[in-house]
Amino acid sequence: MNTRVEMPERHTLKKTMTFGNYISIGLGSIVGIAWVMYTGQWLQDGGPVGAMLAFILCGLLLLPIGACYAEMTTSIPVAGGALAFVFKAFGTLPAFLTAWGLALLYVSVPPFETIAIGTLMESILPGLITEPLYWVDGYKVGWSTIIPGLVAGAFLFWLNFHGAKSSARFQLWTIYLMFACVLGFTATAFMNGDVSNLLPMFAGEGSLWVAGSSSIIAVLVTAPFFMAGWDTIPQAAEESGLDMKPNQLGIAILSSISLGAVFYVVIILATGMSVSSEQMGEIMENKDVMPTAEVFRVAFGFEWMTKLVLITALMGLLTTLNAVIISASRLLFSLARGGMLPHWLAAVHPRHGTPGNAIIIVSSISLLGPFVGMAALGPMVNSGSFAVTFTLFMTTLSALKLRSSAPGLERPYRTHVSTLFLAVTIALILLSLMLVPQSPGQLSMLEFAYVGIWMLLGVTGYIMRLSSGDMSPQERSYMILGDYRGPESQGNLS
Repeated sequence: MNTRVEMPERHTLKKTMTFGNYISIGLGSIVGIAWVMYTGQWLQDGGPVGAMLAFILCGLLLLPIGACYAEMTTSIPVAGGALAFVFKAFGTLPAFLTAWGLALLYVSVPPFETIAIGTLMESILPGLITEPLYWVDGYKVGWSTIIPGLVAGAFLFWLNFHGAKSSARFQLWTIYLMFACVLGFTATAFMNGDVSNLLPMFAGEGSLWVAGSSSIIAVLVTAPFFMAGWDTIPQAAEESGLDMKPNQLGIAILSSISLGAVFYVVIILATGMSVSSEQMGEIMENKDVMPTAEVFRVAFGFEWMTKLVLITALMGLLTTLNAVIISASRLLFSLARGGMLPHWLAAVHPRHGTPGNAIIIVSSISLLGPFVGMAALGPMVNSGSFAVTFTLFMTTLSALKLRSSAPGLERPYRTHVSTLFLAVTIALILLSLMLVPQSPGQLSMLEFAYVGIWMLLGVTGYIMRLSSGDMSPQERSYMILGDYRGPESQGNLS
């Protein structure tokens, strides 16, 4: 005898996103401020050609992982991304641990961005620098670092709270403007720079093969973390507009990875052509400047060009902050909707169709950043990088497992099974770089402590919610996966 089980109401988000919106979310997350701060370091560690080849290779290595995300996102286009993928493949606890780990990155990035916005504004408008109010671990905190971050965070909170369409439109137009600025200063560098500055091509010593290999590896071990961000697209997959084709979410993910790699290569080439390795070394010794911006002042004496680089970086910060507020709020919303976090995080604003309470939490965390200052950046970002690398591994593993456990799952973007195996291998290598002792990317004990404390807090909340017994396993499956549970679980019990 079959008995129909009545399912509770499943709150869904408004479908307003376009293909261009998803590209801008993914690419906007990849392109932040790292290129302004670290291009000089990449040139020193790898040499111009070595650094460019590292990012090209990084893009190629990430494409198989991106293909797994493309397959999974188009198969299960619901808010939460990895939460739904891992839940479908491995069940409740692995899904929660993966999603809560990813949440560590997503709630760490907003305060990072609001801190950096204040610091960057001081570089753009040094005349507005105020006296320190206090110091945190050797870093000053003043009104000139606090106010810009607060203003930017408050504006993006308002924008996101009032609808995904508004925040997505802001993201798209800011990306357009940012790349127009990039075109301006890179074109100037190509026209006025000198190809001879690209010598030596590699930073390593020895034969060309030995020097080239060591130089590429020196940059490659960190490149995936600067390329992270395209994984924000699955978090907003539930909001794809009705005009989008089924496979376009997958194309947006792969396009974001490819465009992100091209962006970094162009920046490295433009910077490398502008100054010699000796000049770059002198610039890097000055800890009070943004290295990439300072390059154009030293090379060409163009003050306007230096400001343009800094303004471009500011726009990159805003796009990253906006994309992560979108992603973090959707992830917290989906965890709550799936019965793993408190109910009130699953609330959807009746008029705007946004996860209003989740946006309030993420935005509030971002507004704390300016009061902490630069001292908090390192531990937050490194522990968050570990979390996202673990998520990459679990998502690729889920895509591989579901080929056998859910062969009938509709896959609008289907990748070859050999690509799935390759993606799992690459993700495992990236994860190992952060765990193996003496590895260049190994986390410190403090960073492991951050991860441990965060996971302990999450598991405590998870146990409390599950112990309430307010949601059956079948209801949880419906809340997380919606109509993508599969024909075996459409609400009938024998």
